[in-house]
Amino acid sequence: MEDKHILLVDDNKSTLDQLSAAIKTLGFKQVLHADGGDNAWVVMKNKKIDCIIAAYGMQEMSGIALLKMIRREDAFCEAPFFLTDSAFTQIKVIKAGQIGVTGLFVIPYEEKVMGEKLLLALENRKEPVVQKTKEIFEQGLQFIEQKEFAKALEVFHTLVNQKENPECYFNIGYIKTSQGKHGEAIEAFSMATQLDRFFAKAYEEMGRVYKLMGDLVNAEEHMNLAAEIYMDTDKIGAAEDVLNELLEAGTDSLNVFNTLGVLHRKKGDPQLALAQYKKALKVNPDEPYIYYNIGRLHLDMKENSKAKKYFQQALEKDHNFKEAKQVIKAIDLGIV
Repeated sequence: MEDKHILLVDDNKSTLDQLSAAIKTLGFKQVLHADGGDNAWVVMKNKKIDCIIAAYGMQEMSGIALLKMIRREDAFCEAPFFLTDSAFTQIKVIKAGQIGVTGLFVIPYEEKVMGEKLLLALENRKEPVVQKTKEIFEQGLQFIEQKEFAKALEVFHTLVNQKENPECYFNIGYIKTSQGKHGEAIEAFSMATQLDRFFAKAYEEMGRVYKLMGDLVNAEEHMNLAAEIYMDTDKIGAAEDVLNELLEAGTDSLNVFNTLGVLHRKKGDPQLALAQYKKALKVNPDEPYIYYNIGRLHLDMKENSKAKKYFQQALEKDHNFKEAKQVIKAIDLGIV
């Protein structure tokens, strides 16, 4: 493992030196330093990095923010990434787990535990469930290359309907966190995030297969599911690519326009979001959730009177729309 490049990230020189000494004691010789998340990103773009260890809390860019950025990139989405902190609360464990952290190192470091976790991560051995899912996915891709589309769809359907799914492992992670079993929680969260990636890709490929077969309805349904998973895991660029691919195929769907509206809202571009929501309304002017989403967008822009108008329209379309009633009440009370 001496040839492995380990990147250490901390804006506190004292704790960075402490971490560096611990890593070198374990026998790692190729150790690089970055004094913050921004600099770490520059290093990763210019050097081959096998593992990242970052402080949870930093001034300019936190370890969590750096982890989130790395997991968005296909080139780094499986790179071992550890976070360090003097005390990991339940909230910190859940936040890190949901994004896909590999493990946690508590300060002061237990070098033996640290060494075991690093060696295991660098061996890149996948859990049997993840390995099996990867093999199923690759089999589906082979069938697409061979133009055996029916077989490809059958394989991908097997993948997304398997018993051991991301939601199952996310739930295990939450339970283990509440029990204070943080190590087991992170293992479960890691499984969930790895499986999530394959599920998103499987839905995306299923959509492409349906598109090749001329079935735009099923293509839209499955690619939209892929886009929603990408957005849930903060891979906004991947979600946008999938949705734009659907638009290029000629779809004119309320769901696609609505999802694009949500995407642009997440990106902080309210005008583009509004344009997509209005396209959705042209497709179906009676859909209450579109009015509700436009109302939320106007709330983001601090335009409460416009927001209330759209919430009222949502309520007119669906008199039992509980969330719309609650927001209107909050606006009237001056809470939002």
